[in-house]
Amino acid sequence: MSITLVGYPVSPFVRKVRVVLEQKGIGYTLDPAVPYTEREKVLAVNPAGTVPVLLPGDGLAPVTESADIAAWAEQSVPLPVLIPPQPELQQRALRIQQFADSQMAQVFGGMMFGQRIVVPYYFGKADGKEDMVEHAMTVLAPQLLDSLAELLADADYAAGTFSVADIALSSWLRGAELAGFALDDARWPSTRSWLDRCYAQPGYARVIADEEQLEVVRWARSRYEGAA
Repeated sequence: MSITLVGYPVSPFVRKVRVVLEQKGIGYTLDPAVPYTEREKVLAVNPAGTVPVLLPGDGLAPVTESADIAAWAEQSVPLPVLIPPQPELQQRALRIQQFADSQMAQVFGGMMFGQRIVVPYYFGKADGKEDMVEHAMTVLAPQLLDSLAELLADADYAAGTFSVADIALSSWLRGAELAGFALDDARWPSTRSWLDRCYAQPGYARVIADEEQLEVVRWARSRYEGAA
């Protein structure tokens, strides 16, 4: 089966799916289509015009939501487990994933990554809305990080073992970090330890290493290194 993943690599949703596939050992070809500049190409595989899109091959229908792609991967390759089979842990993992892909996506994604990466790099504008970025970084993000710290407590991972919950949460934090957001390790030490554990997972480490070679990441590093 020839599997293709459509989506630009630094998208937090695409990163999430790539980590899942890498952890599962599912081979795939990445088609780094950008929905903002290659809209017709993306529309051809997803009428909603969003990425990621998984093309499973063999005439199977595309899978077009990151959570659905993660579920497809779990069903296709059961080990290592990324969606816990125990009902209570499974509900927790999926609930946290939904929290990450909604509330965290809005603040760390749309208001940070979107304004500082998507708007200037992909749309070619001088800057995004820096007042929005500042509000997200100084007001909204600390509130979410306090909630995240409470959710994690002193556990190694959000739902028992490393799961889609951890992947979804951490992907938004990495996107924000590329936009110049720095996690205050002194205020959230347990969160920093958890994040380091996530990034150290073999599949995650491979995805990060690949991202660091991208021109957009080098551009972001030079533009926002040390920025608030």
